[in-house]
Amino acid sequence: MQIPEPRFYLKNTKSTESTLICMQVKYYGERVFISTGEKVIPTDWDFNRQRAIVSRKNLSSSTTNFFLDRIVTQFKDVFRELLVLHDLPKATTVTDKLLQKIDESYKPKIDTIKEKITFYKFIESYIEESKALKTYGTVQTYVSTFNHLKQYSVLNNKEFDFEEITIQWRSGFIKYLQNLGVAKNTEGKHIKNVKVFLNEATERNLNTNLEFRSRSFSKPAEDVEKVFLTNDEIQKIVNLDLSNKKQMDIVRDYYIISCFTSLRYSDFSIIRPENIKGNNIEINTTKTKEGVIIPIAPLVRNILDKYNNDLPKAPCNQIFNLVLKDICRLAGLTEKVTITKTIAGIRQSITYEKYELISCHTARRSMISNCILEGISTSSIMLMSAHKSLKVFQKYVRITKQQNAEALANHSFFN
Repeated sequence: MQIPEPRFYLKNTKSTESTLICMQVKYYGERVFISTGEKVIPTDWDFNRQRAIVSRKNLSSSTTNFFLDRIVTQFKDVFRELLVLHDLPKATTVTDKLLQKIDESYKPKIDTIKEKITFYKFIESYIEESKALKTYGTVQTYVSTFNHLKQYSVLNNKEFDFEEITIQWRSGFIKYLQNLGVAKNTEGKHIKNVKVFLNEATERNLNTNLEFRSRSFSKPAEDVEKVFLTNDEIQKIVNLDLSNKKQMDIVRDYYIISCFTSLRYSDFSIIRPENIKGNNIEINTTKTKEGVIIPIAPLVRNILDKYNNDLPKAPCNQIFNLVLKDICRLAGLTEKVTITKTIAGIRQSITYEKYELISCHTARRSMISNCILEGISTSSIMLMSAHKSLKVFQKYVRITKQQNAEALANHSFFN
């Protein structure tokens, strides 16, 4: 649930003298009400903003407002902490905890002993908490994993708790995922999320079972070939005449921008005129919150000039990828590509036409791989792509041994 917003009231709105400021919060039939201890004359109170009016004759109002803002922060901290322990915190518990934060000398009136928090109850609270702290995509993977955990419990006719998440449990859960026909790396994604949940619970002293930290509890993973587009293939997309296909034209333009910036969909889709500074694009990335500065390549400059730096609204990620595949098919990217990976626990080789394997994220892989082929240093590329880990960065380098040899042939060392 969302954290409710506190509201401030005056005890006596008709008073001609200073009157107490009270705080009230209502949520799902519960009501938290406290006196802040602060006072203000009603004529010096802004009833819409629920704060004291700051003026030259009332400079102390700034101190009053600072104190009220601090109470709001303290309330939200208390409520967030209690959400992890309770489906819906009782007003009496919230009030008691809040007063302890406001006044260290306050003596609790109620016993706030923690109730037993189950693994699934913790996950539910953690997902809700993550909505304000993590990206939408990350939260969605948590939700997906939690749904599978609940379905696995239904099949076993029991809800698994912390002490039951063992190496044997891992094996059973992976078998359940394989029966659904998922790929090995998808199995790994869910095991990784289970470990995230358990790590968080352990840090909060809710879990003492540490089997999940064993090597035998590692996430399944395999290296699956991922395609990227060469500069020649990107040029084929650029050359397409899409003047009568507005949506395709917009998707193509954004994709080209991504191919020369390595920006993810969550970043290139929100480029605004203020992000374009001279010959660079400067933006804080959504996923890592890392600021990047990327030189504007000629093809990107052409697109920015086309829209006078004010890019149109991009379709949602799912529609973007569907339209992109059609664009790549029209551009003739139909080369046969065989991908070998483990699906449902069985190693399989499946042949696709290249356009079928292309998504908006392929552009990020293309930028990094093409930069490597052009001899740009890894450290320079990582500053643009906002990668902090070399291990993760290397997963984006998809050049073949042949492409690598051809690039090295032009190096001074071999001439």
